[in-house]
Amino acid sequence: MAHRRIGVVGGVGPAATILYYRLLIEGARARTAGRELPEIVIDSLDLHEIEGYLGRGDLDSLEHRLVRSVAGLGNAGCHSVAIACNAMHLVYDRVAARVTVPMVNLIDSVLEETVRRGYRSVGLLASTFVARSGMYQDPLEARGIRCLIPVETEQGWIMETILGDLQQPVVPATTVARLLQNVVDLRDVGAEAIILGCTDLPVAINEANSPIPVLDTARIHVDAVLELMTAPG
Repeated sequence: MAHRRIGVVGGVGPAATILYYRLLIEGARARTAGRELPEIVIDSLDLHEIEGYLGRGDLDSLEHRLVRSVAGLGNAGCHSVAIACNAMHLVYDRVAARVTVPMVNLIDSVLEETVRRGYRSVGLLASTFVARSGMYQDPLEARGIRCLIPVETEQGWIMETILGDLQQPVVPATTVARLLQNVVDLRDVGAEAIILGCTDLPVAINEANSPIPVLDTARIHVDAVLELMTAPG
């Protein structure tokens, strides 16, 4: 892994970007017994700019912004790039078709892990952009896996929380409790595990406090990136 450079398109949100950096370092140490660490280049985008594109449904502008970011990371010598955000994967295929640097698809990585674990019904906590897009529901249901989402009122609150409390240095205990209640509610209607479909959510929900198993999209994505970076050749 020495001298292999990983690019991260981050900033959406900042909490997730910090988490990715830590997970990449920890994962590399674990894989190499602490002997090697990757070089990491982060392009931290403006959360409010990207939120504006998503809120207006302006996927063309989102695509162009991400192409510029990914291409810039490639020009900086990165051997692979991870977009550290579920919602920005709405234009992943469009971006991948326009850049030459290899990228690792977060959504595909999570789908593969969900199938590997054998779940037949999962809950999805995510931004409203992701929850309403079908980007998880459609491919999961095509694989025979039911995907459940919170009720509309809670979905609106989750979106506000992702942009607000989850970006704070310390997430309020009341926020964590309400997020976990959403997990309980999804469990009670049949979810066997919960997909943290926003890479900011692991700052509040994890295997230690969740009442059902967690599919941490940030950790799964990072593992896939490191797998690519340590593959022969």
